[in-house]
Amino acid sequence: MKVLMLTPLMKMGYGVPEAIASLARGMAPLGIETVVGCMDSDDSFGDLTIRHVNPHPPLVLDLAAQEGAIVVVANGSPYFEVLPALTGKVRTIAYEYGDPTPEMFAADAAERRAIVEHKRSAVYPNVDAVAVISEFIRHDIGWPQSHVVVLGVDHIPDLGPKPARRRPAEAVDREPLRVGTLMRLGEGEARYKGTDLLPALREAIADGLGDDGEVRFEVMGRGTPEDAARLRAAGFTVHLNATDVERAAYLRELDVFVTPSKWEGMNLPLVEAQALGTPGLAFDTGAHPEFTPLLFRSVADVALQVAAYSDDRDGLLAEHGRAARAFVRDRLRWQDSAERMARLIRDQAPSTAPRRRRLPARLADQARRGLLSVRHHGLRETWRRNSAKLRRTG
Repeated sequence: MKVLMLTPLMKMGYGVPEAIASLARGMAPLGIETVVGCMDSDDSFGDLTIRHVNPHPPLVLDLAAQEGAIVVVANGSPYFEVLPALTGKVRTIAYEYGDPTPEMFAADAAERRAIVEHKRSAVYPNVDAVAVISEFIRHDIGWPQSHVVVLGVDHIPDLGPKPARRRPAEAVDREPLRVGTLMRLGEGEARYKGTDLLPALREAIADGLGDDGEVRFEVMGRGTPEDAARLRAAGFTVHLNATDVERAAYLRELDVFVTPSKWEGMNLPLVEAQALGTPGLAFDTGAHPEFTPLLFRSVADVALQVAAYSDDRDGLLAEHGRAARAFVRDRLRWQDSAERMARLIRDQAPSTAPRRRRLPARLADQARRGLLSVRHHGLRETWRRNSAKLRRTG
């Protein structure tokens, strides 16, 4: 069985492409082959079949027919708006990641509100199924019959709990506490990502540590040199446009991850930091309660928690790091996500649809994907990915 996944961009550095790639890899052993349709892509996902298609119903239908896809899953606009015209010709699923509250965008709040209302009135009622990435999104979009398909976190290597410190206590006490966040730095998302709260957060944390403690507040994200310059001028250490390897190392090396975001459908950096053993602190808003137990009402409350960590790095901080890692890794597995999505796709597929290709075809396809993965990711990374899969299924 084939499914056509639609998304505007299929490039590294964006959460949706990473989610589609992980779902596609997880659904392949379950007998569902994925073709990705997008408007723009790079070479970051060489093991996937990617086709360029503009968001027009006849073009999407042609692509589905050419590839033999009997179910079309749209991951966001503008492909959401295409789905109603496809219903009845192929089975359709809207996979909703959510929209930040329109009023957070003063300049185009009315336009954003119109998009939200259009989806509720014209898209969701006219597709075969709606999937969402969190319980919060199911509530936020006002479509209670949505199917929750949460995203996984085990694309991040499991390095285990952070090792115990092996330095004298007095030396540890003199080290600055590394507190950091990860977000896109551009103006477009700044209003809901909480960029405006960063200076107040940094100041409150520094004040909370007092004269006996030092803090190094760091920010990593995609943005321009001008974005980075503004943050550096405000006293932040900035890591601009890092690679995936650099991102994972950064999240692991932080003592505390803090997100100032005011709205999230999930918050991937928050769960990635926790998966690497770093406590993830978040405001009690959006979907955060589903993805971290460390929730706070205000900047002042976050600062109090960071001060407590600074006072007890080998006790409280280490304990919360271990608990945070277990919290997300026990709940957010890509194989579970793939199984939920595969079940939903099969439920929507026509009863006459082929359920599973013959063994020789499946083996040939696995060999092709393996060669493409080695070519793109290298032998070591391909081995790591497949070893993790074998451990889950063995």
